[in-house]
Amino acid sequence: MSSAGDWETVDDTDAYLKRVRQEVSLLRMISRPVVLTWWLLGVNVVFWLAARYHGIGLADDGLAGPYFNAEQISFFTGMKVNEAMADGQWWRLFSSQFVHLDILHLIFNGYGILVLGRFLERCYGIRRILVLYLASGAVGAYASFLTNPTPAGGASGAVYGLVGAAVIFGFKYRDALPSQVSKALTIGLVPWIILSLGIGFVDAIPMDNAAHIGGLITGAAIAWVMASRLRQQQGGWTEKVVWVFTAVAIAALLWMGWGWSAEVMDCLPDVDSYALCYPELYGEIQRAADGL
Repeated sequence: MSSAGDWETVDDTDAYLKRVRQEVSLLRMISRPVVLTWWLLGVNVVFWLAARYHGIGLADDGLAGPYFNAEQISFFTGMKVNEAMADGQWWRLFSSQFVHLDILHLIFNGYGILVLGRFLERCYGIRRILVLYLASGAVGAYASFLTNPTPAGGASGAVYGLVGAAVIFGFKYRDALPSQVSKALTIGLVPWIILSLGIGFVDAIPMDNAAHIGGLITGAAIAWVMASRLRQQQGGWTEKVVWVFTAVAIAALLWMGWGWSAEVMDCLPDVDSYALCYPELYGEIQRAADGL
């Protein structure tokens, strides 16, 4: 015969072994190397440095004033500009994810990419995170196109997509994760989401909440249907679907590169070329400079 104490010992042992399996699975997953996140961060930094350097040159040649700073002058070639997109430059849905309008903008979004990107890349792998990142940023940019007429840019839509994916990962795999990790990703992140989106509705702070909400929902939705390395099914039709979406993401990047590079070559050689490409913006910059 067994006593009640024996059953409690068995239950405690099973719970302990379950926690050990959870921690071992998590440790095995997060020990994987990270590649894509470092590339994304590096590309954003290099693009900002190049834009600032070239923008300073244009400002020195007469394209100056308080309307745009140096990097914004150059990055107008890739920003979410509603009129340009309505004319067919839809590659800006992707290029706008790589333009940061000042150093603080770059630091905040870069920090989000670094922290969340590394964790989620280990959870899902390069291909899935590439699709999630680009899709979240593109949907965020499109939401901004529909609701915000002001030119905009930055990786915040994609970063919010990573936030949404992290919350869903913590909830979806709560039985496979240590409880403290699951709670940190769900209960821990939700107050930050509410606070940051709430701040975005303050008119005095220039934040594009449409892009943030669009990216957040997209990242969460993709993570809901996407398999993680914790319980990933190898092979089969799901892997073929991932490869198809990866190919689409790469094609989108190539399309962006083709469109954006053509815009840069046409519009950034000198101030006269800039004025021909963006006559309305050039006029506003000049009027602002004359008003100093």
